[in-house]
Amino acid sequence: MIATIVTAFISFVSTNIDDIFILMILFSQRNNEMKKQHIIIGQYLGIGILVLISIIGALGFSVIPKEYVGVLGLMPIYLGVKSYLGHEKVDEGNRSEVYKDFQKKDSHAFEESINTKKHHIIKFIKNLINPNILKVIGVTIANGADNIGIYIPLFTSMDLVNTFLTVIVFMILTAFWCFVGLRLSEHPLVEKNIKKYDYIFVPIIFIGLGIFILIKSGTIKLLINSLINTLNI
Repeated sequence: MIATIVTAFISFVSTNIDDIFILMILFSQRNNEMKKQHIIIGQYLGIGILVLISIIGALGFSVIPKEYVGVLGLMPIYLGVKSYLGHEKVDEGNRSEVYKDFQKKDSHAFEESINTKKHHIIKFIKNLINPNILKVIGVTIANGADNIGIYIPLFTSMDLVNTFLTVIVFMILTAFWCFVGLRLSEHPLVEKNIKKYDYIFVPIIFIGLGIFILIKSGTIKLLINSLINTLNI
């Protein structure tokens, strides 16, 4: 059991160390649209999907090639471009007013939606499919596409009990990752500089991450080969 816990710990940390930095950036972008719970839920679901795909692969079933998963690298590129265009459109003088107006409209729409469906389960489902949660899921899966190559052999060598124990360790470490990312984003030095230069840092980081994911996963190579084959036909 101890050996399984240690192996799970090393596997998670070695494959997700860069997620702490990404979580820090995401938490620093919290506003009336992107909330803390959206990031935490999205991170959990993203890691959960990666683990599920890995377990299915360990059972001998075919899984999605990482080249196709890498297409999700377009998600951080989209977030980076959106962040840059948002800054260009809204200057420092009226940004707060725009956010307040957006908050009122969004809050009003959300309250109307909730009032029409009182049931707690329905409200929970509505929160799960929040677009911001989907964005975090996309970034998490895209950034962890290559993790599958490590997790599949890991789960292949385990029985049911050890697999369950490994999943528990992953869940605990995901919570710790979110905690560390949140605390880093709230550090005075980090918070001050990110807020001051977010219009520079955020687009560059997200667009760079997206391009790196597309290259690392082999998606760009796949697209080029597909284009060449199409042209040859």
